[in-house]
Amino acid sequence: MLSFFTRITLLSTILATSLASGEDRAPQRDSFPAGDFDQEGFAIATPGVELRFPRDHGSHPSFKTEWWYLTGHLKSVDDAIDLGFQLTFFRSAEEANGKQLYMAHAAVFDKQSDQFYHEERLNSDHWNAHASVGELDVFNGNWHLRMVDADTERMSARFSLAQFGALSLAFVPLKPLTLFGQEGYSRKGDQVGDASYYATFTRLGVTAEATIDGRSHALSGLAWMDHEFSSSQLSPGQIGWDWTSLILDDGSELMAYVMRREDGQTDPRSTLTLIDPDGATTRFDSESFRWEPLRYWESPDSGARYPVEYKVSWDSGDRSGSVVVKPFGDRQELIGALADFTYWEGASQAFDSEGNTIGIGYTELTGYAHSLFGSF
Repeated sequence: MLSFFTRITLLSTILATSLASGEDRAPQRDSFPAGDFDQEGFAIATPGVELRFPRDHGSHPSFKTEWWYLTGHLKSVDDAIDLGFQLTFFRSAEEANGKQLYMAHAAVFDKQSDQFYHEERLNSDHWNAHASVGELDVFNGNWHLRMVDADTERMSARFSLAQFGALSLAFVPLKPLTLFGQEGYSRKGDQVGDASYYATFTRLGVTAEATIDGRSHALSGLAWMDHEFSSSQLSPGQIGWDWTSLILDDGSELMAYVMRREDGQTDPRSTLTLIDPDGATTRFDSESFRWEPLRYWESPDSGARYPVEYKVSWDSGDRSGSVVVKPFGDRQELIGALADFTYWEGASQAFDSEGNTIGIGYTELTGYAHSLFGSF
């Protein structure tokens, strides 16, 4: 996924971008019960706050940044079409409950042809983008994500890419919502406010219609959805991170991220979480799991060298295991045009220690093309 830190960096960067003039929408007020605020007046994530749904699937404009992130895998019945996709909506505020800016990224990886397509968009509240408070309804141009039934938490989404075509998607949760951290409060650093609220659908059933070269195709598959909001900033000394989400064949899922530091050390806030088939979670701290690169790919476009194949292992005494993750294709690098940010976001496959396929997922690798601070 584009992790918490990716979004903070991207959205802080684009705040300086000049957008078309016009009349702003009336500011939306956030009903979220925030307790503490930073020096700019933004709400900060604090422990002990109860997340309530469907309200908290919606926007939280009292916080500086927010994102809704979807990745998944889709196939036609005859396997003639086999795709990975990413759709991410970002929101960033210039001031609490004030003017909002919106960025969106969409990508498709065609596993059959090894082709990668992606686009990005940047708009503001008064120019063709918006996210609703109290309900999930966000759009950027003709790309959208919304919850169509709050009782079942069914969702729909749509996006189009000029060189690929369009995808219309319908999602239904196959497992309850997972709240990472302490009931959704996810620490990202040692300072007050270095945290986010983090809610995830780790396993969504998907049906989709793909329109390619004017023809419609029925697809189905599985997806993952993250939603985070926060006001904290990326800590100096961190140069990038590796993140993975895996949907495994045994009904479980895995989420892990390693934050890389300038001194070569792993940040102690790195974490791995296993989600059991019944929805129960087990968290492993940075000393209880390992992320080991196995193979690198060098981008001919950016020159970055990405560890696209890797092994993740964990051991806390009563639970241990490992998984090897390989990409469906190496060339899944997203080079931003509107914001100076380059990262690798790729459809991937999971294997056990004997080489058997055990699941699918997505990998995000950042900070390899340049320092997160050097280009901004």
